[in-house]
Amino acid sequence: MEEQEVIREEIPEKKPEKGRAKLIFTVVLTAVITAFITFSFCKSYFYIEPTVNTKLTELQNIVDRYYYGEPDPDNIEKSMLEGYVYGLNDKYSYYYDISDSDKRSEDLKGNTTGIGIIVVQHPETKNLYVKNVYDNAPANTAGLIPGDQIAAIDLKSVPELGFMEAVNSISREIGETVDLTVIRGDKTLTLTVTYSEFVSQTVFYKLLENDCGYVEITSFNGETPAQFKKAVNDLVLEGATSLIFDVRGNGGGTVDSVTEMVDFLCPEGTIMTAKYADGTIETVATSDASEIDLPMAVLTDETTASAAELFTASIREFGKGVSVGAKTYGKGVMQGTYYLSDGSSVVITIAEFFVHNDVSFNETGIEPQVPVTLTEEQRAYRHLRPLTEDPVFIAAAERLGEKYD
Repeated sequence: MEEQEVIREEIPEKKPEKGRAKLIFTVVLTAVITAFITFSFCKSYFYIEPTVNTKLTELQNIVDRYYYGEPDPDNIEKSMLEGYVYGLNDKYSYYYDISDSDKRSEDLKGNTTGIGIIVVQHPETKNLYVKNVYDNAPANTAGLIPGDQIAAIDLKSVPELGFMEAVNSISREIGETVDLTVIRGDKTLTLTVTYSEFVSQTVFYKLLENDCGYVEITSFNGETPAQFKKAVNDLVLEGATSLIFDVRGNGGGTVDSVTEMVDFLCPEGTIMTAKYADGTIETVATSDASEIDLPMAVLTDETTASAAELFTASIREFGKGVSVGAKTYGKGVMQGTYYLSDGSSVVITIAEFFVHNDVSFNETGIEPQVPVTLTEEQRAYRHLRPLTEDPVFIAAAERLGEKYD
């Protein structure tokens, strides 16, 4: 069953530090890219191989002479830049125009727009099943709760729209409203929700029976460490004797956020090193001696990727806990964000990273120490059933000495 968060989940990044260009930069990306922009408007020569320059000039002349239509210079410029990055043949490298660059920057900080829900497709009704509702977001204010099914959006049937179109149809301008037809048990409700700006919630937690603390992390952004520390501290104060972290479906996030969380949990040592294109190897993050002294487990699946894998591997390699579930995705490279002179940006892969004990999982993934194979039926209904009926959670709890019948 496909899971879709209303805000975008991102790939690992790390802020720049003095003296070295690392992961987020505000620079113009070389004369090559600048020349592309200049060419689309001024037809000037590229500072690259003459053969490419000649072919682009020929193409421009052909379009000018024969194209039946009105070329859009902005679209041509964007397509040229996207094409250049696409030519790197790297699935983690992208070009973002100005508006997307701004939105992405806010997402990585933890600021977002929307109504504040995480939904999956209900396997039977095909409605939007509300998995999580953010605490301080419009959906919560309007009365939406986990377990609700959104059957229609502005009277348009969700099953007829399809999952992705239904999710996208919720989008509005800030301040505008959307009417949701909601099925809650045997009741049908109409809730009006205002599309707004808010701080994204990426950590959800609760204390379960047998004093097991459960923490779900949906992504890693600038707000995640504070939410995570509060979750763990609250659970410890409530009497948690073990902690289970769920990063299934977590596609990653920023390096700074995940390493801060690892530091909070783990003892003194190196959290992460990076090997750059020039062969330089650098220590990116370390942990101090302070740690959380409780048994831990991390739940993973095939979509656990990037920063979520770094989190998982760190818990294992520091000897804090075990991983349970399925083999992870295998993204152990990090990207740098470079801003162009007009505010657009490119994201390119700049290094491979290694966790504690120099472990790399790039292109191999992380094999779980406690593997759990789910049936198709269990996969389809995972988000609709309680944790105590989740085979992956049960296996982790049993490994930590907790029993759930």
